[in-house]
Amino acid sequence: MNDTDVSMNRLYREMLMKLPGKKRMLMCLSMSRLAAEIMTCGIMEKFGDGDLKKHVFLRMYGNDFTDEEKEKILKSL
Repeated sequence: MNDTDVSMNRLYREMLMKLPGKKRMLMCLSMSRLAAEIMTCGIMEKFGDGDLKKHVFLRMYGNDFTDEEKEKILKSL
């Protein structure tokens, strides 16, 4: 879904591109950490912290592998 006006998207991109590369990278890393924290909290709320790695794997990559591949990967975690 994209409900942002094209001109606003363009303005936002221009503002971001004016920032130094290091600042943009730090912003990206911060957003990635936040997304990981949100995902982890959601998993722990539902399942507790047992098998956290397995639940994170399934949430992130569950649609990218066949059932057989997932089973093999899950056994190694």
